[in-house]
Formats: sequence, structure tokens, C-alpha cells
Amino acid sequence: MDRIRSGRGRVHPRRGPHDADGDDCGRSRVIDGSAPGLVRDRATWSLYLHMAAFGYFLYCFGPSVTLLGNELGVSNAVAALHSTAYAAAGVLIALLGDRPMRRFGRGRTLWTGCVVLCLGVLAYCAAATAAVSLGAALLCGFGAFLVVNVAGTALADHHGPIAGPSALSEANGLAAGVGTAAPLLIGVMDSSGPGWRWAMVVVPVLFAALALVYGRTPIPDPPPPTRPTPDRPEAPTRGLPRAYWWAWSLTVCSVAVEFSLSLWASTLLRDRTGMSESAAATAMTAVVAGLCLGRLAGGRLMLRVPLDRLYGGAVAVNLVGFAVFWTASVPWLGYTGLFLSGLGLSVQFPLATATAIRAAGGRTDLAVSRLAGATTLAAGGAPFLLGVATDLMPVRTAFLLLPILLLASLPILRQATTPRP
Repeated sequence: MDRIRSGRGRVHPRRGPHDADGDDCGRSRVIDGSAPGLVRDRATWSLYLHMAAFGYFLYCFGPSVTLLGNELGVSNAVAALHSTAYAAAGVLIALLGDRPMRRFGRGRTLWTGCVVLCLGVLAYCAAATAAVSLGAALLCGFGAFLVVNVAGTALADHHGPIAGPSALSEANGLAAGVGTAAPLLIGVMDSSGPGWRWAMVVVPVLFAALALVYGRTPIPDPPPPTRPTPDRPEAPTRGLPRAYWWAWSLTVCSVAVEFSLSLWASTLLRDRTGMSESAAATAMTAVVAGLCLGRLAGGRLMLRVPLDRLYGGAVAVNLVGFAVFWTASVPWLGYTGLFLSGLGLSVQFPLATATAIRAAGGRTDLAVSRLAGATTLAAGGAPFLLGVATDLMPVRTAFLLLPILLLASLPILRQATTPRP
């Protein structure tokens, strides 16, 4: 399974003697005759670390919204617009589809996204008005969606249909692991004097370090098309199948819950337990710790457990965690509930993404680009609705939106994974 290069620095999996139909292509191999293992090369680690730097940014951004809103003296609804502005960039990315990757290649598109994200973070940190910070959040979103879309599609293609979901879960687990430091650093910097913005400035530093180490590492581009066979027809040139759009809706549910927790968990924790604002800002640490542990373990589980069964179990764990968090009146119980919620959430987004890619009929770049629209709707809409609701009713009541989304995802999953003629 050596790699070959084609074009200008493009990397494709080399097909072996058993790869004629493409079923076994990618960086995976069978261990002990049972489940396939994951072979991580330099390209894999480059993509993993891009996801890790993105994860640090994402889990910095969530807690910073509440702190910035309080500094600017705006309502919860206006503060939540920063998440909406960030997510709105996903509309443009979804409309662009796979055009940037086809025209410029994944490598150039990925590094462009890194530069745009870093510029957005610096503008966000320097903002003194809501108008400037909202524009900066939009710029952050454009860069972040490029980074995560290219990294996700490249990993999926590079490791093939068997090991691809495991690679995606590991990448998201590493992102969550690095992201664990983000809310802690936000809280420490805010309470100790320098200010939370200094935690955000770490983002450009991380991407600069990546450029120094992996700037010349080729990013895997799509493999060359395989000849159609009766059991593997040629991929359609336009449109995506119905099962894909059910998986798209599944992504909406998983991202909506994750972003809502990211932005508003600290508010509910502060209201219920009487914690200070800076201490409550570290609430996401418990969520991210659960995300990290679950995604790293989930990478192995995805090689052995059917995706639909694993997703259903994750939703059950998430509901238990939410119940503990929602009823908590002391900090340690709130943190326990958030950890369990993160553990349940951990595999939901990677599984939804993997389900969408499987249902896309071979159009990986287009499928993941269209998923940016799902992320936009979820990351921008759900936290904003929750922010509006918290201005109109108790925060605890507004949070009931989350179990509704979790329960709604189960019939959607069934539709996304039901075989169709």
C-alpha cells in the first residue's frame, strides 16, 4: 500500500493486487485476520495536526463569545450572533462545493484556509465593537471551514472506506484533546489579568509551527477514478442521493448540540451553581475531555461496531449526561454531566460525516463541502435560538432544546442508513 504521486505534489493510494474494485484502497491493513488497522504516514499526521489546531481555535471561540459579549455590553442574542457569523461562512463554502479543491488542489486550498483563519483570529482579538468582531467571526468561519473540509476529505480518501471513519474519529479526538486546553487557558487568562484574548493568539502560533514542519508535505488529492463495475457503478456527475441528505440532516443535529453546549453550558452552570464567570468559562473543559476520550476510543470501535449501533449508543450516553448536567446544583456534578455529554457527542459528528461520505456515491469533496451548509445551519441557528430563548425564559428551560435534537437524530439515522434500490 505504498503511495504514488501524480501531478504537482498530489498523493494517491497505490492500488495493490486486491484493490481492483477500490474496496480496499487507502492506508489500512488487516491485523490478526480480524479488523483492519490504520497506517499513519506523514500526510496523515499533517492532517491530524491541522485538525488539532482547528480544535484549539473552536474550543477557544465558544467560551470567548460570552466574555466578549459581556465586555461589549450586548444581549445574549447579539453575543450569539458571533456564532451565526462564524457559521454563515459555511454557506459560501457549501455553495462553492468542490470547486476550490478541483482548481487549486487540496494542499493549496488547505493552507489558504489556515492563513484566512489566522487573520480572522487576529481581527477578532483586536475588535473593540460588535460590528468588527462579527466581521472577524465571519472571516474565521471561512478559513476554519476550508481547513476542516479539506482535512476531512483528504483523510477519508487517503485511508479508504474501511479505515477512513476511524481516521476521521482519531483526527477529531486529537482536535478535542488539544482543545481541552483552550477553555482552561481562556479562564486562567481572563481571571489572572492578561485577558482571554491572549489565549486566542495561540491559534496563529500553532498554524505557523505547522507550516514550518509540514509546509512541504503533499496533501492527498482524490484518487483517480476507477472503472465502473456492476457492483460499483460510475459516480454521478451531478447531484447527491437521498440517503446523503438524510446524513446531512444527521450532521445538523450533532453539530447543533455540540455548539449549543460550547456557547451556553457555562451560562447554565453559573446560574445553577453560583460559580464565577471566569470559573464557569472552564466548563467546556469537561465537554472537550469527554470528546477527546470518546473520539480516540471511537476510532477503534468504528472498525468493529456497525455505525448505526454505535451512534445509537452515543445518543443514550449523551442523554444521561444531559440529565445529570441539567439537574446539577453543585459544580462537580455539573462537570460530571458535561463530561458524559462530551463522551456521547464524541462519535456523533465523525459518524454523521462518515455516513454522508458513504452515501455520496464517490463524490467525497462535494459531499463534505455540502456538509458545510449543515454545519452552518446548526452552528449558527441552534446557539442563536438558544440565546434568544435565554433572554425570554430561564436558561434551564431553554436547554431542553438539546434532548429534542438528540432524540430527533435517531429516526434520521435510520433513513440515512437504510439500503435503497
